[in-house]
Amino acid sequence: MAANRVRRATSQTERASRGQRGTHRRGFTVKELIVVVVCLVLVAGLLLPAIQTTRDGPSRRADCQSRMRQVAMAVSSYASQNGDQIPVGVYKGSRYTGQTWILPFLEATNIYKLFGQFDTTADKSAAATKNRLPIYICPSDNPSGTYTRPGGGTYARSNFVFSFGSDTMEPANPKSAGVFLVNRPSGYDVMSKDGTSSTAMVSETVSGKTPSDPSGAWGYGEAGSCGYTHKNLPTNTPVPPIVSTSATNFTTAEATASSNHPGGVNVVFADNHVQMIPTTIDLKLWQAIGTADGGETVPDPLLAP
Repeated sequence: MAANRVRRATSQTERASRGQRGTHRRGFTVKELIVVVVCLVLVAGLLLPAIQTTRDGPSRRADCQSRMRQVAMAVSSYASQNGDQIPVGVYKGSRYTGQTWILPFLEATNIYKLFGQFDTTADKSAAATKNRLPIYICPSDNPSGTYTRPGGGTYARSNFVFSFGSDTMEPANPKSAGVFLVNRPSGYDVMSKDGTSSTAMVSETVSGKTPSDPSGAWGYGEAGSCGYTHKNLPTNTPVPPIVSTSATNFTTAEATASSNHPGGVNVVFADNHVQMIPTTIDLKLWQAIGTADGGETVPDPLLAP
C-alpha cells in the first residue's frame, strides 16, 4: 500500500511538472527582435512621407503662397513710390536683381543698406547677398547653403523668381517680354491690354543642390537665380537653367518654373492673387500668362475647362 501511494505521488508530481513545462513560453531571441525592429523601421519609412504629405502639404503650400503674395505686394509698393515703375529685373554688368530693390518693403532695410551705393564690387555686395531671407523661401524646399559664382560673390539660396516672359530673359520679340525686364524698368500700364489678373509676376524654383547650379540665388542676376521664363512648362522635376553667355548678354538665358508641390507650381499674378498652376497646363496658355503685353486671349476664369 505504501508503495502504491509513493507511485501515485510520483505520477502526480510528474504530471504537474509536465503541465508547468507545457505552459512555459519561450521568449524572443536577439536575432528575432532585430528582425522585428528592422521591419517596423521599413514600414515607418514607407508610411511617413505619405503621412507628412497629407498633413503638411496644404499648410506648406498656403505658407508658400502667403510669402509669395507679400513679395508681389512689395513690388506694388515699390511702384507706388517710383512713378508706377516695376523694378529692373536684372542689371547687366552688376547683375543686381529685382529682389534687391524691394527689400525695404519686406522689412529687410538692413540688408538693403549693406549694398551701399550699389557698385559693381562683388566683395562689398556679398555682405548682403549671402543673407538667407525667409520671405524668399518656400517651406517645401527650405534651401540651405550658398552659391559662389565664378569670379567671386557669395549668394544665399531661395525659391521665388520673377517672370521675364514667354521666351528668354532678353527676347528678340518685345511681345514675348514679361513683367520684369533686363536693364530697364517696366510698369503696370504695360499690362493694360493683357490685364494684371492674367499676367504672371512671381513663381517658384527649386533651389540649386550642386555648386554649379545657381538656381534660387536671389541676389544674383541670372536665369534661375532671380528670374524664370514661360518657354517650357512648369515642372516638379527641376532642370538646370540655361544661363547667360555673359553678364551683358541674356538673349539665350532661360529657366523653368519648378517646385516641390505635387502637381504644380504657385504663381502670383500682377494683381497680387495667387494660384496653383498644374504642370499639365496647356503650353500656349502658360506662355500667354507669361507675357505682359502679348495680346493673347486668356480664359476667364483662368484654367476654366
